[in-house]
Amino acid sequence: MPREEFTVEDPDGLTSVVYRWQPDARTRAAVHVLHGWGEHALRYERPAGALAAAGYVVYADDHRGHGQSGVRSETLGDLGPRGMDGVLDAVHAVTEFAASEQPSLPVFVLGHSWGSMMLQRYLRRWSDELAGALLTGTTYRDSSTPAPAERRPLNADFEPARTPYDWLTRDEAEVDRYIADPLCGFEIMRSRPAAGTSPEAATSSPPRAALPVLVFNGAADPIGGDTGGRALAEHYRSLGLADVTFRSYPGARHELFNETNRDEVVADVIEWLDAHS
Repeated sequence: MPREEFTVEDPDGLTSVVYRWQPDARTRAAVHVLHGWGEHALRYERPAGALAAAGYVVYADDHRGHGQSGVRSETLGDLGPRGMDGVLDAVHAVTEFAASEQPSLPVFVLGHSWGSMMLQRYLRRWSDELAGALLTGTTYRDSSTPAPAERRPLNADFEPARTPYDWLTRDEAEVDRYIADPLCGFEIMRSRPAAGTSPEAATSSPPRAALPVLVFNGAADPIGGDTGGRALAEHYRSLGLADVTFRSYPGARHELFNETNRDEVVADVIEWLDAHS
């Protein structure tokens, strides 16, 4: 599908590079895709094209410090003013822009990995603005979740590993493409934390009970897998959300949209969206 590119200004006056895939025929809904840590939005061009072909207008932005948002502002690897609070507000600005462009359409947000963690925070502030949320490569974290230094190495279950990134997907060509991409693989980001109280602290509340949620993970994903994904789905149910679906894909790893069964995953996502739009 054809891809358009533009920028959106965030509350701090910084700009995010945004991509849009527009359906040729009737549009059912808008979907804003949130990419993961140390990658960028154009890695989602294949699923975005499939969603557009199914009638969904797709938006995906390069988050602060990532992709072309980072390259063009010479801030690659820098989350910018207010750290994660600023990143979240910048993401919300893109969703607001999508909603303003599509005022008659329901709006969904789909978050992968770090994007799914942002989406969990997003839902505590702006769930009333969304028709639904989709979280993948995700997990539930609470006070008992081990700190990063205490977690098992991500490749531990895949040793002897061919590369440091075998945990991403069983598709070796996709792993090699990730390694060769100069805008992927930087794990260390500079962050300037917000001064004072986060705006989230004053506005945070459980997502609205009527919000539909889809959680879908590769069962072998070391970030959350079957256990972490189920725990997140159960967490949302415990908050009173009535329409929560969890899907687990046996053998699949972290990046379901780059997995060997990616066509099955995209078909399931479209089926869920069709049922909720």
